[in-house]
Amino acid sequence: MNPYQLIMKVQQNMQQDQNFANRFNKAVSELTNVPGLQQQVMKIAQINDETQRQQVIERLPKDAKHAVKGILELLNEYNIL
Repeated sequence: MNPYQLIMKVQQNMQQDQNFANRFNKAVSELTNVPGLQQQVMKIAQINDETQRQQVIERLPKDAKHAVKGILELLNEYNIL
């Protein structure tokens, strides 16, 4: 899935589910505290192989790992990824 498709799916879910929107906005606010992390999350979200995705996440700084894992878990929970 390309970044545009990912963004469209997230926006659609945010409009349809207020709980998802609240959780997603909270997770994104954590991301904005780490410079450059938003772009890294977009790259990670595009990785289809779960093993490779985990390897990339493990190389992130500790505070970034928590934020990224939170976003990815939320996206997986709502079947966006």
